[in-house]
Amino acid sequence: MKKIAIIGLGWLGMPLALALSQRGYDVQGSKTSEDGILAARRCGISAVKLVTKPDIECDFEELEQLMTVDTLIITLPASRSSDGGEQYINAVQNLVDTAIANGVKRVIFTSSTSVYGDQQGEMVEASPLLPVTPAGKRLVTLEQWLHQLPGVEVDILRLSGLVGPDRHPGRFLAGKKQLKQGHHLVNLVHLDDVVEAILLLLASPISGTTFNLSAHQHPRRDEFYPFVAKQLGLEPPTFEAVESQAPEGKWVNGEAICRSLGFHYRYTDPFVMPLG
Repeated sequence: MKKIAIIGLGWLGMPLALALSQRGYDVQGSKTSEDGILAARRCGISAVKLVTKPDIECDFEELEQLMTVDTLIITLPASRSSDGGEQYINAVQNLVDTAIANGVKRVIFTSSTSVYGDQQGEMVEASPLLPVTPAGKRLVTLEQWLHQLPGVEVDILRLSGLVGPDRHPGRFLAGKKQLKQGHHLVNLVHLDDVVEAILLLLASPISGTTFNLSAHQHPRRDEFYPFVAKQLGLEPPTFEAVESQAPEGKWVNGEAICRSLGFHYRYTDPFVMPLG
């Protein structure tokens, strides 16, 4: 039985832990509070208290237990603020260094399609990394560092905008007026598809990969966001009129994982995703 540790039993990490447990994996994870640990344990998931500041704060024996696994999965989101950037980078690096010192052979890291920045057109895994946001820049730094590590296989998933329970895109822009870039395309992926992609990675003999995760369909912002706001009974956003009706902006191609590993997206069209 493969042993898996998830750093960050949050919005993504907890559903992932439950899915792994249901499939027979020996799974454990970390939370930053006692209440979080109790909540995870009530769901049947072993959890320990771990805080990164960026130095790791965790009971020594519990940290040893957490790091004595086959695969470490890191789902810690990069802070969007300009503060704390070095702390996030150092925290992830300290976690991975500790895992390697304990003999962990594989790391799965959830990155973001923000690493592509504001480029135009199709983005594939080999596209230039030109981040413009603080979070995107930190993720590029970590991706490059992770791929240079000796003695450990690293898989990176670049996630498009995440939607699912408690993350309904109808709330993202509701009520806002005269927004720009209405003709730009939307890049989203559902939580369930991210969980299934990680399960597939764990079962695959192929490792050391980087994949985009993004639903196949990419509607325009000025069509999608008013539609989903109305679903919630919220005031739809309005967008500035544009001369060109042709879609612009970047669209993230998430099909490489389908070709390489036989992955199938459950939710290919943001218009019909169960948005919860």
